[in-house]
Amino acid sequence: MTGRAYYPLFANLRGRRCVVVGCGPVARRKIKELLSCGADVTVICPGPARTPEAASSPGRIRHVRRRFRASDLRGAWLVCAATDDERVNDAVFRAACRRRILANVVDRTDRCTFVAPALLRRGRVVIAISTGGASPALARRLRERVGRMIDPSYGRLAAMLASLRAVAKRRLPSPERRKRYFLRVVDGRAGALARAGLRAAARRESLALLARMERGRRTPRATRSGNG
Repeated sequence: MTGRAYYPLFANLRGRRCVVVGCGPVARRKIKELLSCGADVTVICPGPARTPEAASSPGRIRHVRRRFRASDLRGAWLVCAATDDERVNDAVFRAACRRRILANVVDRTDRCTFVAPALLRRGRVVIAISTGGASPALARRLRERVGRMIDPSYGRLAAMLASLRAVAKRRLPSPERRKRYFLRVVDGRAGALARAGLRAAARRESLALLARMERGRRTPRATRSGNG
């Protein structure tokens, strides 16, 4: 049987209202992830909220100490249900569907309109790995393997590339030429310097390459696809 096809998506949740129903270990992990993305998190749980402190995260947190009500989803962008009560989890899913809000019910792919991937973070580089809910254990193992190949130096490289985007767009109006430029930065000496942590030298090398390409000097054609 063919599984569901999911559309991969990186969502901007900064300042958006997100709801987590439950405050056990899984719910706390969801809360922490949402706060780290800058979301405003409302936790619905009758018990004590042993949750991360809002002061340590970009987002804000509010705890409502009672059972879930459908009205708790008013104005929400997404909801995660992580309780040990299937009736509550089902009620969250049904309420989310009525309001057309993205919903994730832990360990119930049939009650999810989005699934949370295994994440690998290297600064600005974020790699998401998903099996479409088929096997979170496999996704975690794949994340570990990818993590051994993608070390923290790629985060440094991404940060430098981000700092070059505005000047490259101004000086190389052609998207195709910008693509070739950024591929040469990534694959060449500038990229190696950035990954080594030599930021000033990497930027000098990148700007020198940009100047050569701006003057129209011949550059080798990039052999890889991408857009920088």
